[in-house]
Amino acid sequence: MGSSHWHEHWNTRRSPFAEECRQARATLLADLKDPYAAQQRVLNDIIALCADSLRWKERGYDAVAADPAAFRDVVPVMRYADFTEDIDRETRTKGGVLSCSPVLRWLKTSGTTDVPKRIPYTLHWLLTYRIPAMQAMWGTYMEHHPEILAHPHATLDTQTVYDDVDDFLYGVQYQAISNRHPRINSRDWNPPWSAAPWFGTEAPSSHAGRMYHRIRHLVGKDLHFVSAINPSTLISLRDLVAEHGPDLVRDLAEGTLEGKPYTDPDPEAARHLQGVLDRSEFALTDVWPSLRLYSCWLSSSAGLYQSRLDTVLPGVAAMPFMSCGTEGVTTIPVDDSLDSQPLAVNQAFFEFVPAGVELGALLDAGEGVDTLLFDEVEEGRDYHLIMTQANGLHRLWSGDVYRVDRIVDGTPWVHFVQRDDIYHSFTGEKITEVQVTQAIEQALGDRGMPVGLYMCGPQWAEPPYYVVVGEATEPGPDLDRALSEAVDRALGVINIEYASKRSSGRLGPLSFATVPHGAIAAYTEARRQQGNATQYKYKPFQKDTDFAADLLGVTAATAATGAHR
Repeated sequence: MGSSHWHEHWNTRRSPFAEECRQARATLLADLKDPYAAQQRVLNDIIALCADSLRWKERGYDAVAADPAAFRDVVPVMRYADFTEDIDRETRTKGGVLSCSPVLRWLKTSGTTDVPKRIPYTLHWLLTYRIPAMQAMWGTYMEHHPEILAHPHATLDTQTVYDDVDDFLYGVQYQAISNRHPRINSRDWNPPWSAAPWFGTEAPSSHAGRMYHRIRHLVGKDLHFVSAINPSTLISLRDLVAEHGPDLVRDLAEGTLEGKPYTDPDPEAARHLQGVLDRSEFALTDVWPSLRLYSCWLSSSAGLYQSRLDTVLPGVAAMPFMSCGTEGVTTIPVDDSLDSQPLAVNQAFFEFVPAGVELGALLDAGEGVDTLLFDEVEEGRDYHLIMTQANGLHRLWSGDVYRVDRIVDGTPWVHFVQRDDIYHSFTGEKITEVQVTQAIEQALGDRGMPVGLYMCGPQWAEPPYYVVVGEATEPGPDLDRALSEAVDRALGVINIEYASKRSSGRLGPLSFATVPHGAIAAYTEARRQQGNATQYKYKPFQKDTDFAADLLGVTAATAATGAHR
C-alpha cells in the first residue's frame, strides 16, 4: 500500500479506534468495581455457549446451573492434555465440540512445552473477550499518553504482526495469536497503523528483517511510543540499529530500502543517525529523542531486563503489557503500576488454589480439587490459576502461579510469579526460578551491583550441582568465585532442602560464571524462530548446561571448575 493510502487509512481509523479503546476501558473499569457481577456474567455466558456442545452433552455438563458452586461440583479441573481428544475432533468439525461458536483459526503456543498447543480461536471468544481486552489495554495507554496517536509515525507496535500463514489444521489456519492476519471481520483488531508498510505482509517475516523495515521507516520521525510483549524486543531494537547502522544510513541518504529505490532521500535523517552511531554507546533516545513511552512485560523473569531497559531507554516512561497467554488473559493494565494489575474479571471465570497444594498430584490421583473464587483469596499469598474460557476450555489449570498483591474494590490485583512445573531437582530439592532469582539478587545486592539476566541449568557429576551464568558489569574470575559462594549460601537459606542436600554431600556447590551485560540477551535473541518471534520468551531455567558452553566458549564442566573448584 502506497504512502498516501496508508496515511489515509491512519486518518480514517484514528478517531474510531480511540473511541473503541475508550469504551472498552470504561467497561473494564466498571466491571472492576463490581467483580461479582462481572464473574457471574462471564459464567452465564460460557454455560449458555457450551451447554449444547458435544463435549458438554456427552459428559452431562449441560445440566449445570449458572451457579459457581454447582459448576465446580459437576465440571472437574482439567489440564490441557484432558482436552486433546476433543481438540482433535474440533479440528475436523470446526466447531460444536468444545463450544457452539465456529473455530476461525487455531492458535499455536510458543511457551514452555516442546509441542505447541492448539487453542481454538472462536468467533464468540474473539468478539466478546480477546479484542475488547486489547482495546481496553490500549485505552489505558492513550489515557496516560495521548501523544501515541499524535500522527502516523508516533507509535511502533511490535505486539502484533501481519504474516502470511502456511500452517493449517484441516484447512483452518494454525498460527501465533500475535499474528492478526488476515483480519476476520470489521470488529477484529484494526489499529490505525495496520496498513503501514512496516506492519503489513509486505514486511519480512523474520524478526531481524521486520525490525530493519520498522527502523528504516521510522528513523527521522517523531516516534513517541514503542510497544512490545517481551522486553527483549526493545533490547534487540537498539542492537539492530547498531548492527545494521551503515546500511540504514545508506538507505536513508539514498532513498532506498535494502539498497533498492523506495522513497525520496533523507540526508538530514542519515546525518543524525550517523552521528548517533559514531558514539561508543548510544540509547534509543539518541536515535529518537521524541521517545516518551514503552510497554512490555516486566514481572517475573522479564523484570530482570529492567537495568538494561533503563540503559537503552533512559528517562522513558514504562507501561505494563497485559498478563496473558495464548490460552487467555489474566490481567489488563488500568494504570502505570508495574508491580501488579487487576484481575481481568470480565475475561474468564477465575478460580484459585493455594500454591502450596500439590495440584498436579491431586489431578494424577483423580481426586477432587477445592478451589477459591476471586473474593476468597488473600493478599500476599501465591495461587495456582484455573480459568474457564469462552472458547470451550473450561476449568483449565494453566500451570501459572500468581501472587495477590492487594485487593481494590473487591478485585484482586495480581502479578505472575512463575510456572508451577518449572524447577530443577536432583534429589528432591526442587529449586525454583523465584528462589534462584532471589538468591542472585541478594548476592549482587550485597555488592551494590544491579541484577541482570541469568541462566541456570543442572550439571550431572559426582555429586551433581547447578551452573549459573549471569550478567555483570565487570565480569571476572574473582567475582565468579565470590558469587558462586554467595548464591550457593543464599539458596541454602531460601530452600532448606537444598541446604540439606548440600550439607550431606548429595549436591555439589553451585557454580556462578559472569559474562558482560548484554551477552545473555544477545544469546536469547539469536534463538528467536520465525513464526513465534513476537512471543519468544527468555527462560532463566534451562534443561541442561549447553548455554554455559555457548556463552563461555568452554564446556560446562570446565566453566564450573574455573568458577570456584
